Amino acid sequence: MRLKKHQIITLIAFGAIALAFLMVVVSGALVSAAANSSAFPYRISFKDFAATPTPFQPNAFANILEDGTIELLPQPIYTPTPVPFISQDQLPDNQLNILLLGCDDFSANGFRTDVIMLLSLNPKHHSISLISFPRDLYVTIPGYWSNRINTAWGLGGFELLADTFQANFGIHPDYYMMVNYNGFKDVVNSLDGIDVEVTQELQDSCKLDPSGWCIMEPGLTHMDGGTALWYSRSRLTTSDFDRNRRAQDVVKAIYSKAMNLNMVFKLPELYGAYREYVDTNLQLGDILPYMPLASEVMKTQNFNQYAVGPETVTNWITAEGAMVLIPNYYAINPIIAEALYLND
Repeated sequence: MRLKKHQIITLIAFGAIALAFLMVVVSGALVSAAANSSAFPYRISFKDFAATPTPFQPNAFANILEDGTIELLPQPIYTPTPVPFISQDQLPDNQLNILLLGCDDFSANGFRTDVIMLLSLNPKHHSISLISFPRDLYVTIPGYWSNRINTAWGLGGFELLADTFQANFGIHPDYYMMVNYNGFKDVVNSLDGIDVEVTQELQDSCKLDPSGWCIMEPGLTHMDGGTALWYSRSRLTTSDFDRNRRAQDVVKAIYSKAMNLNMVFKLPELYGAYREYVDTNLQLGDILPYMPLASEVMKTQNFNQYAVGPETVTNWITAEGAMVLIPNYYAINPIIAEALYLND
């Protein structure tokens, strides 16, 4: 039978592979026999062979600095420092804890909550507390090992994010309010803008100016929705910690403007923006009892601001190469305890 050309090539390839395998087996047998033969004139042994060290390769847990120094990074933290659960009995009476969340578009699948704040309304102490949490905080997410805190909502909604707060910070928030960034602009514009106390100069790229660059000087500054959104989100020239500070100042300014009695005439417009852009499990009946507190805080300015800042975290790079922040629970817990008037 005459073979075709491609069949001949296939047989030759298989023959070459079989021959190579046979040579490896025969060579190994010969070397083994020689190593164990007392009649062989040469000594062959691998027992005392010194292994050549593998040159250092920088990985996810180390950096080589400019002077050649090797900087070891913290190892993964898969088991968090045990954080005791904060029960309702440890909190002041009628305290209401709400997660304020910001995202690009909560109608999209897999979105991340890049703005995370815990708002605490405290009638007993006649105050409001606001705590910011960095989006890159690397925390334990119950049932999902460890990841950035801003991924929890996409994995399991408010229930999982609330459980994540309890597992890492002890507190289980009662409610949430989430707004996307288009809605944020509309809410601010419906208030005819807000007055923000700018405490530090900000220079960053923007689409608000034809030059593509915007500068915000310190001082009380009136902002429309677009400007307030840029001021809250910009971080090309600053850090995420600084962005959290600015976002808190904007939230405080929105609160102050909304509590102005003249805004009662804006209620239909605000309600429309609320229905379209704000996702929440808060009902009107849940928040109405706290309206007297809001008015009182408006007069006394007893509005306390806190943040999980650079002094409470450690920079780290995951095995996948992601830059995250490892929380120092011993430093964060006192912040939460003070903000929530724990055991007070």
